[in-house]
Amino acid sequence: MIRLLLSLVFGFTCLYSHGQEKHERSLHYYIETAKENSPLIKDYANQTLMQQAELQRLKAMYMHSRLELNGDYLFVPIISKDGGHTAFKWNAQDATDYYGYDLGESSGYFHAGVTWTQPLLGKSSYKAAREQAMINEDLANNHIRVEKHQLERFVTEHYLLCLLDKIQIHFADSVASLLEKQIRTVQKLSENGMAKQSDVRLLLIEQQSNAETRTAFRQSYHTHLMDLNLLCGIDNTDDVALTEECLSVLSHPVGERSLFSEQYRLDSLNVAASLHSFNLQYKPRLDLFVNGGMQTGDFAGWYRHFGWSAGITFSWTIFDGRQKRWKERQVQLQQSSIQNYKSHAEYQRGMRISQCLSELAGYDERGKSLNKQLSEYEHVLSGYEKEMQAGQVSVLDYITVLRNKIQTERDYLLLQTNRQLVIAAYNYWNW
Repeated sequence: MIRLLLSLVFGFTCLYSHGQEKHERSLHYYIETAKENSPLIKDYANQTLMQQAELQRLKAMYMHSRLELNGDYLFVPIISKDGGHTAFKWNAQDATDYYGYDLGESSGYFHAGVTWTQPLLGKSSYKAAREQAMINEDLANNHIRVEKHQLERFVTEHYLLCLLDKIQIHFADSVASLLEKQIRTVQKLSENGMAKQSDVRLLLIEQQSNAETRTAFRQSYHTHLMDLNLLCGIDNTDDVALTEECLSVLSHPVGERSLFSEQYRLDSLNVAASLHSFNLQYKPRLDLFVNGGMQTGDFAGWYRHFGWSAGITFSWTIFDGRQKRWKERQVQLQQSSIQNYKSHAEYQRGMRISQCLSELAGYDERGKSLNKQLSEYEHVLSGYEKEMQAGQVSVLDYITVLRNKIQTERDYLLLQTNRQLVIAAYNYWNW
């Protein structure tokens, strides 16, 4: 029978624990959900796919042949006075006495056919375009990596604020239990004439104040949780339980470049690739073409004028007003700006890391001091409880010390949360 009862108790405990875990959400869950729902990350992912499609288009433009259907139709109307008769001819091929365009210079014709063109020197152009497309793809992937890193920090900060509210709710519950215990004790002392009824009322007032504080913490928890859901793209307005998280300081490998500087390296490569692509227009261009179709000016015998032609087109830019030199000057200025931005970003990153380490040291020192104060308050309150039960100290003195202890504990909880926020900031910058 005992084994059966133990089995039932264990079974209900497991079911309850499973239900609790089902409704609990961790920091990892919120971070991954924010990454999945981020429209900016999806946009960058689409940009990488767009670069791949653009690379295929450029390959077709520089390496593959092109087949075009083309045609044109020209007619030259005149007013003829040949033979002493005035007549309008809409597409004359010859005349002697007439008004209109000089038929020796321009006469009507009709052309229709297809043109096949094959680039012969497009390999270098495609190579340069592929290089720039791959850099653009790397830029999009780096934007995804940076955006994910930023989301980790933002979500962590919102999550820690929720945890602070949760801890303060639990703390208010523990204070409520302590006050309830003291109210029962003072009521008994009041019944025996060892305490005043006003002492009971003071404790009841303190109990109501604590209940109001708990309600405020509960409301703050709901507000911060909704902000967290909004940031992560979670469509839910119900309060859920959050798992406790304790962040640790992450170290950056010595000698490795910060991932924040990757953006500037890619920007520099992109500028250099754009200059390389621009300079390709100064290289010779050679294309093979084949035309086929019909071309005639005499519509009566159009069926006898089908044919084809082939040839090679060549072009080479010799001088364009020194545009190349000015383009190189622009690139030099762009590279200088990128280097300046990089140096300033590295300076700011180093200052942020130093600031975080300094704040962590200050929080650790303050934490030791608050712990010492809390230990002293525990000792004083323990003695006050005994003296109050013996009627040797007033409830007002006990409440005054209790309030001071509660405020100190709240300061300590806030300090611990601020310390976690500083660790989150340090891990963000030490990347």
